[in-house]
Amino acid sequence: MGVECGFDVYPPLGPDDQGVYKAFLEEITQKYKQAVHPNTGEPLIKIVGTPGTKNAYINFAVGEGPFLPYNHEYFMRFESKLVRRDSVMPYLKEVYLIARQYFPDKVQFWVSGASPTLIQIMERIPDMMTEEGPAHMREEYYKVRDELWRLKGKDE
Repeated sequence: MGVECGFDVYPPLGPDDQGVYKAFLEEITQKYKQAVHPNTGEPLIKIVGTPGTKNAYINFAVGEGPFLPYNHEYFMRFESKLVRRDSVMPYLKEVYLIARQYFPDKVQFWVSGASPTLIQIMERIPDMMTEEGPAHMREEYYKVRDELWRLKGKDE
């Protein structure tokens, strides 16, 4: 159990969003490519795989390792549990705010396991869901997540 936070992308990104998604990933990469983990000094992000391939993604080395797939069709959620060893919330919030610039009507921040109102006040997250739990729990998300984790395991 614990507190999970993140944001969902709904409705899913379509073919018309591919170019915008590429620009979104470029901004994320530029923002974090020189950043280091505050506790370990290791790079904050790692690009796994070859961008443009089915199993490529940007992995954040905080919390439970939230990641952004390079395939825009797989981008449905960015999430992590809040863990004591890392302060993952600033990264969840920053990526959410950047995503809102690119997909203003498609991203929704959520929290599960704590009061959404408390998190919203503490973190000053705009347009956050007021009820607890992920915005969209679609079966499709779990299939994509499982496939990405399977592919991630092959790369390590």
